[in-house]
Amino acid sequence: MKILLKMNVFVFEYATAVNDINFIVEGRAMLNLILGGLRKEGIKAETIKNFSGPDLSEKILEKAGKSDYIILIAPNYELLKISNFLDQHTKNSSKVLISPVDALNKTLNKFNLYNELSNKILLPKTTKFQNFVIEDKTINFPIIIKPIYGTGCESAFVFNDNKSYKARTKTDGQKFNENFIVQEFVDGIHTSVCLFAGRDVYPVSLNRQLMKFEKSGRTNVRRARYDGSYVPFFNKLRERVFEYSKIISKDLNLKGYIGMDFVIDEKNEKIYLIEINPRITTSAIALSKAANLNIARQHIACFKDNEILRKGLSKVKFLNEVELLKYKDGTRCRIKK
Repeated sequence: MKILLKMNVFVFEYATAVNDINFIVEGRAMLNLILGGLRKEGIKAETIKNFSGPDLSEKILEKAGKSDYIILIAPNYELLKISNFLDQHTKNSSKVLISPVDALNKTLNKFNLYNELSNKILLPKTTKFQNFVIEDKTINFPIIIKPIYGTGCESAFVFNDNKSYKARTKTDGQKFNENFIVQEFVDGIHTSVCLFAGRDVYPVSLNRQLMKFEKSGRTNVRRARYDGSYVPFFNKLRERVFEYSKIISKDLNLKGYIGMDFVIDEKNEKIYLIEINPRITTSAIALSKAANLNIARQHIACFKDNEILRKGLSKVKFLNEVELLKYKDGTRCRIKK
């Protein structure tokens, strides 16, 4: 990507910038992935780490003003907030290499996503928490309750029945409010898709998510936990999942590297879209190793060079099957035997 060699890219990763312990393990890994990819291309990169000043927004704006392009990595709510801020305060919003703000609004808010796509593609039935009534059979148990802007498995709980739900909401445990949604819990294979969206859309890998649903103090209440993924994952419905991801991406006008989460119900051959991450995801780390793919290069190409994107992604070859495991102190990749 010779055109970018003399340019400066500002990579903002939220967790490492503010030392957010809830997301710093994944955040640091994704930041290192992108910084390493830029350096391989000879591109100068800057970031923010351990910021403790009074105004992070001003620091972001300062760095953005000195940069030719900006790559954002952040949890959902923060990503939307920062993208809106830069859209309003930068003279050239096209330097921010992310989907348009309108697309982010439809995507990062899980209830907005359901309203936008539920008549076009299969999603679990979804409602806002304040509209959920147990006696209303529109949504049946088991259910999962999670934040509207939640990232990963943050505060996501599965309830098998009325009894467990009522017991939980009457205790001093997790409190649910208008910032949560209620979804039917879909049983199946938890997967994700890594794709790149430019002028054309290129789904590159289907991945198996390593999910656990552990008992949370009470019978029939389980807490969701994401432990990593392996890339690639081969499944008989893979091509259909890829086709769905292309339709979704084009419909929402998504751009850049995108992660989409699906549950595959093999028995009934159904595919459910669960959520969309319109940014770099942890699965990209495993993808980069499995296919020797420079994620940063291809992400930038989505916005700036369709020919590089086409050449780089038309025929991706997987050299290995890579397992990405999440630990308290970091992430580890290993070649699956």
